[in-house]
Amino acid sequence: MSRAACPLLRRYLSLASLAPDTPALLGARGEVLATRGQLASRITELAGVLAPLLPPDRAVALSLPNGPDLVTAFGALRALGLPVALVDTGAPSAELTRAADAVGAVAVLACPGRLGAVRPTWESGSVALGLRNDVPAVELPLRTALLKLTSGSTGTPRAVAVGPRELATDSANIMHTMQVRPGDVTLAAIPMTHSYGIGSCLVPLLLAGTPQAFPVSNLPPALAETLTRARVAHFPAVPAHIRALTSLDDHLPPLPDLRVCLTAGALLMPSDAQAFEALTGHRVNVFYGSSECGGITYETGPPATRRPGQVGRPMRGVRVDVVDEMLNPLPQGQEGRVLVRSGAVARGTVPAHDRGGLIGGGRFLAGDSGVFDADGCLTLTGRVAELLNVAGKKVHPDEVRRTLEAIPGVRAAVVTGLPDEHRGQLVAAVVEVDRAAGLTVPAILAACRRMLAPHKLPRRLVLVDELPTSERGKVRKDAVIALLSRPHDPGSGVRGPGSGSVPPQ
Repeated sequence: MSRAACPLLRRYLSLASLAPDTPALLGARGEVLATRGQLASRITELAGVLAPLLPPDRAVALSLPNGPDLVTAFGALRALGLPVALVDTGAPSAELTRAADAVGAVAVLACPGRLGAVRPTWESGSVALGLRNDVPAVELPLRTALLKLTSGSTGTPRAVAVGPRELATDSANIMHTMQVRPGDVTLAAIPMTHSYGIGSCLVPLLLAGTPQAFPVSNLPPALAETLTRARVAHFPAVPAHIRALTSLDDHLPPLPDLRVCLTAGALLMPSDAQAFEALTGHRVNVFYGSSECGGITYETGPPATRRPGQVGRPMRGVRVDVVDEMLNPLPQGQEGRVLVRSGAVARGTVPAHDRGGLIGGGRFLAGDSGVFDADGCLTLTGRVAELLNVAGKKVHPDEVRRTLEAIPGVRAAVVTGLPDEHRGQLVAAVVEVDRAAGLTVPAILAACRRMLAPHKLPRRLVLVDELPTSERGKVRKDAVIALLSRPHDPGSGVRGPGSGSVPPQ
């Protein structure tokens, strides 16, 4: 077992040999699914099975739901030193194939029904290995351990290549900054196939032996049960989890073991954070990070005093600057682009791109713009690439979003641009509203007119009961565009998913 090719696996196997009976994986009711020793044995056994089936040094696509099978499979592949491309389990078979193609994966390890046209070479329970013949090799950065799949700006799959040292550095920074202890039970409700779950759940298990508890679902009663019965101390969440738990109201049980609760991946509404703290006595902190560099900042202040977009101070071991176009640091109070320097920055992307040193060499130029205040707190002001061009005038979607979300009865909003042959782009928004507030499209537009210049007003507005989100908690942009593209009646009433428009100005 000590001969594992990956240093993270060698670290975990060493922890397992020192304390083999310590719980590693817990079920929804806190039952022990595997001790450290049992998990180490499973990893070693599976590595022995896969070794003769897989060629050395070639990537393998892994797509399994959170649970013992995912952890064991990842551990076995890394024990063999193979680069692992983690793919969301919500991706259909065709998307899984495209992702595997993008990184030159010679095999797919997934549930049997998701292998598509690939015939299983090996199968055990709910896990199957499908070999992919004649797959062209794709050049990967040296010592790539993990490939974090993203859709890329064009929708074509691309991957962020990370080495074991960067993975370990990121999780160490996270645990130190958030004061997560090796023995703290972590609720693994966020996907371990995504960067947030990798850094907060999967790697801490291997690096420090941090036990993981798996709920049966993300429904409020299921989350509450595992939080209490598994005695969870560390809860990395998405805003939807927090809102779901507050919906239990007085039925939410006490959480005496919880010490660290945070959200990432999407905007946390202050009302949800305040409701959770009022119910449980535990504050929900805000975590800002990126697939390309791991954790960046951490915000621990009271939700009521947080500015929109406030994401806190840089994490331990991370330097953050707000820079101009020449990458020169800007003074506090001046808006610029976020530049991150840390030992957790990825080795590169696949396919590689030439964009003026955006990633590599320990630095990453994020696509976010932001500003530092006098206390050293970073506030994000928007995405650099998402500026809209409306009749030659620049519109920042986040400014419009913040205006919409300040309207009483609006819970959340997402703002984007729609193509227009006369004006270049039109401002469009999907708005999640509280139906009890009785909001209509005209009422929302009237409120916007008091705060926004005419060219910044949404020209297409759709009201929904809930924004479409992925299992990561991020808004699904494809679903947003589909909602905005539906034929609409510009009348004043709203029924079901409401919509409306205003004439150009």
